[in-house]
Amino acid sequence: MKANRSLPQDRLVDCGNDYQPIVLQYRSARRYYKCKNYDGSPGLNWIEFCVHHEGVLNFTANPKELILNALFDAVEGEHFFPLNYQCGSHVDSFLVRACKPALDKFFNRGLSIRVATGAEISLAVWFNVAENQRNQISPPFVISQVVDRLLGRLEQYKGVQNVLNLSNFSAHPYFKYFEARLSNSGTFHLVCSTINNNDDRRRAIKGFSLAHNQLSDLGPMRIFGDVDYELLDLTGNILSSAKRLCSDLQRLRAKQLNLANNPVTKSSKYPDCLKPLTGNFKIVDGVPFDKLYKLYTPLNYEIDVECDGVRIDWSNKPKLSQFKDSKDWHAFLIPDANHEFSKEDLFNYFFILVSPELSEFYPCYYKFEAGEHRFLVRESFDQIEHLVNNCNLEMKIPQLEPDQQEFSYQRSISYYLRMNVSIVKQGHVHPKQCIEQALQQRFNAINRVLNLEQFQNSEGLENVTVCLSSPRILNSILRMASRKFLGNCIDLRLGNNKILGLNNLRTLSLLNGLQALDLGQNWIYELSQLSALSEIPLKSLRLHGNPLCRKYSLPSEYIRAVKDICPGLLRLDDVDLSTKPGLTSQKDFLCDPAAYELTAELFLCPFLREFEQSEKRINLSRYYTKDSIFTLTSSYDIRRSHPTKPTNELCKRINKYNYFSRNLLKNSMDTCRVHVGEHDIMLVLMQLPEVRHDYISLQTDVMQYDDHLAVINVNGVLRDEPDLLLAFSRQFVLRVEETGLGIGKGARRMRIINERFNIMNPSPKQLRDAFKFVELPTMEPESTIKDEGSVDVKEHKLYIFQEITGLRPKWCTRILQEEANWNFQLALEQFLQMDKQNELPDEAFV
Repeated sequence: MKANRSLPQDRLVDCGNDYQPIVLQYRSARRYYKCKNYDGSPGLNWIEFCVHHEGVLNFTANPKELILNALFDAVEGEHFFPLNYQCGSHVDSFLVRACKPALDKFFNRGLSIRVATGAEISLAVWFNVAENQRNQISPPFVISQVVDRLLGRLEQYKGVQNVLNLSNFSAHPYFKYFEARLSNSGTFHLVCSTINNNDDRRRAIKGFSLAHNQLSDLGPMRIFGDVDYELLDLTGNILSSAKRLCSDLQRLRAKQLNLANNPVTKSSKYPDCLKPLTGNFKIVDGVPFDKLYKLYTPLNYEIDVECDGVRIDWSNKPKLSQFKDSKDWHAFLIPDANHEFSKEDLFNYFFILVSPELSEFYPCYYKFEAGEHRFLVRESFDQIEHLVNNCNLEMKIPQLEPDQQEFSYQRSISYYLRMNVSIVKQGHVHPKQCIEQALQQRFNAINRVLNLEQFQNSEGLENVTVCLSSPRILNSILRMASRKFLGNCIDLRLGNNKILGLNNLRTLSLLNGLQALDLGQNWIYELSQLSALSEIPLKSLRLHGNPLCRKYSLPSEYIRAVKDICPGLLRLDDVDLSTKPGLTSQKDFLCDPAAYELTAELFLCPFLREFEQSEKRINLSRYYTKDSIFTLTSSYDIRRSHPTKPTNELCKRINKYNYFSRNLLKNSMDTCRVHVGEHDIMLVLMQLPEVRHDYISLQTDVMQYDDHLAVINVNGVLRDEPDLLLAFSRQFVLRVEETGLGIGKGARRMRIINERFNIMNPSPKQLRDAFKFVELPTMEPESTIKDEGSVDVKEHKLYIFQEITGLRPKWCTRILQEEANWNFQLALEQFLQMDKQNELPDEAFV
C-alpha cells in the first residue's frame, strides 16, 4: 500500500565535480512500504530505497555486503546500480533510476528481501524524490567508460600479454559513488556487452582476469566462446556449482584456467567434476589438466602394474642388478586382501626395514587398489637393493607379546616390485622440490619460528610420504632448512613426527642460535637419544607425550635427568623451572574427548546459566525424572570467612543452604533431606538464592562416559550477592534414556539420576582470583518454543533445507511443502532420491 508519514528532510547528494548534484525533495514524492504494486510509472526520475534492517545486522561482519547481495539476488540479473549508499544504525538508503524491471521484482516480493543470515528485511521506496538532469551521474555510462579505458590499456598479467584486467572490478575509483559489482548478473552482462561491441579492441584480447569479484555465475562470458585465449583467471570468486561452471564455459577456450580459492575446488567431486572441460583448457592452476587430481597418481592412468615394467620377487632377485643406473619410477606392491592396514600403519611398519645408513627413501603416489598397497619410488636403488637382498622382500609386522613389554616380529608379509614402470614425465612430483616448498610455507619470519609439527600434513606433500622417523630424512630436511633460514630461527617445532631421536644428526651443529625446541608427541624412548642437544644452548624444551616421560615417577627426577643434558634450560614441557619446578596441574579432565560437548553447550553451561536466575530455574525440570536423587551439603563456616560479627542478612542467606543441607557426619540416619523425584528436587532448587558463577574458575572432570552413563564433576566459585563468595562442587550422574533421535538418528536424550551439590568456604587462591575477568555479554536465547506448524518454524525449515541442498526457493517449497508436508526428514530423503535419479535440472540449484 502507499504509505503516508512525516516527510524526510530535503538534501543535496554530491557526486563529485564532474557531475551535477542530485537535489532530493520529498514534497511531491510517493512512498511505498510493504505492498506489491504501485501507481502509474516510475519514470526516469530518481528513486530512493530505504532498507529497514532495524539493527538486526549490526553485529555481523559486513551488514552492507549482506544487504547488497540480497538486493542483487532479488533483481535476478536486471540492471540495478545503488548510488550514494548510506549506512545507518536502523535504516540504510540509496538512490537508483531507470530500473523498472528490477523495481517490479521488488514489488512482486512485497518490498521485502531475505539476507544470507535468514533475516527478512522490509524496504521502503520513494518515487520521484529528484528530477533526472542531463549532467547528473549515470552508472551504466560510467561503467562503459571504465571498460573502454581498460580495453585501451591491456596488461601483461601472470606472464601473458594483452590481458583485460577486470579483477576486483567494484574497487575501481570511478565507482566511488555507486555500486558496480560483477556479482550482479546485470552489471556483468553490461560489461561483457561493452567489450563484445568494441570489435577492434576485443580482437587484441589474449586473456581475462576476473579474480576477486564474488562471481557465482559466468553466463555472460558465453559471448566470448569459440575463440582461443591464453588465460582465464577466476581466482577468489564463489563459484560452487560445477554443472553451471561447465555449462557456462562450454564454448570458451584458454590455455590456462585459474580456479584457486573457489568453493568448487573444495568439493569432494573435484577435479572429476571438470571433465566436460577437458578439451577447453590445458592447464588449471598451474597443473596440466590431465594431472589435475588431489590424489593424482600415474598408477591411475599411465601405469598398468599388470604388464608394465619388470617384476622382481623372491624368485628372480638377481635380475635387480640390471636396474642399478635407472632413473625411472619403480612400483612397490604389498598385498593386503582385507585392507587390514591403513596408509599410516603400512609406512610405520615399512620404515622399520628402511636402512638409516643408505639414501633417502620417499614413497610417492600411494594408493590402495585391488587388495594391494601401491606406491612409486625412484633414485633409491641402494635402498631397494637392501630391501630385496637383505630383507628378502618381507615386511615384518611388530606384535606386542602378552604379559611382556617387548615386540615380536613373527608375522611378515611378502611383497614384490615392478621396476621401470614409467619414465619421469613433466608434471610428476619431485620429492625434494615438494619438501623445500613445504618448508618455505612453515617458516614465520616475524616470530622466527620454523613449525614442522605434523610435517606430513603440509600442503604440497599429498603425493609424497616424508617419514621423519628416518634419521637420514630428518637430517636432510634440517639441512635444507639451515640453508634457507635456520640462521634466523630461534624456535624449532618438531612435534608429532614419530621421531626416534636426534643423535647422529650432523645438522645440529648449525643450530647454535636455537633457543626453543619442541619434540612433543614423538617416539623417543630414552633420554640418551637426545644427548646431542648438549651442543645447543637451549632455553626451552618440550618432550611431553614421548614414552621416555613415563619412566620417571617423580617430577624432580625427570627435570634433573633432562638438565643433565641441557644445563641452561629455563622451561621444560611449558613449566617455568626458574620458580617451583614441577608438573602443571590439569584444569579439566575428559576420560573421553566425545564428552566435551556435555561440559559445554549441550548440558553444563545451559544448566548453570538457568540455575543463576530464579525465573528460568524452573526450566531445569527437564533434566530430572521421577527417580532422580538430589542432596545438598553446606559446610560453609560463616565465622571463618567473616571474622567480624556477620550481619543478620548474611546469616539468613547462608541458612537457606543450611536448611536443606544433609550432613552425614552429624546425622548419618538423616534421610528427610534426600530429595527424590523431579517435583521434590525443583521445590528445593526454587528456594535457593539467585547466584552468579565465575565461569573462569570452573574445573570440570568427566570421570565416566559411555553408551549408558556419564559422570561429571564441576567445582568453582559462585557469588550470592556482592559480599558473599561461596565455593561449590556439583556431581551429576546422567543416564541415557533414549537413542536414535534427530534427523540423522544419531542423537540421544540423557537425564540426571543422581546429583550432589556441596557449598563450602573458598580457598585463599579462589578468593584472590574470583571474578577477575568480565564475561562478554551473550545473546539471550529464545525462551519460547514455537509450534511445529507456525509460520516462523516453516520458514526456518525452508531456510535450513536450502542451505543443505543448495536448491532454489521454489524447489525447496515444492519438495518440503508439497511432497513432504513439512516433514524435514522425509524431504531430505526425497531430495536424495531425486538427485540420484537425475530428476533435478541444473536450474533447480542456486
